[in-house]
Amino acid sequence: METTAQLLETGLQVTFIGMTVVFILLTTLVGVVMAMSALCQRFAPEAPPVKKAAADDELVSVIAAAINHYRRSRAL
Repeated sequence: METTAQLLETGLQVTFIGMTVVFILLTTLVGVVMAMSALCQRFAPEAPPVKKAAADDELVSVIAAAINHYRRSRAL
């Protein structure tokens, strides 16, 4: 049977190894994600500029009237 000190030492060794492996894997993952981001920004085509549509006054008033009607019909 192992003594308490030996069990504690083994537990600390396993903990250290596990934490080291997780740290290395997470650091590698961050590097891969950053590299993929850089590649996507470099080779991806630029998105065309989005044109803002002018708000049509008639459309805005129709939508406002529909919302008003809905709210009045629901507030019974």
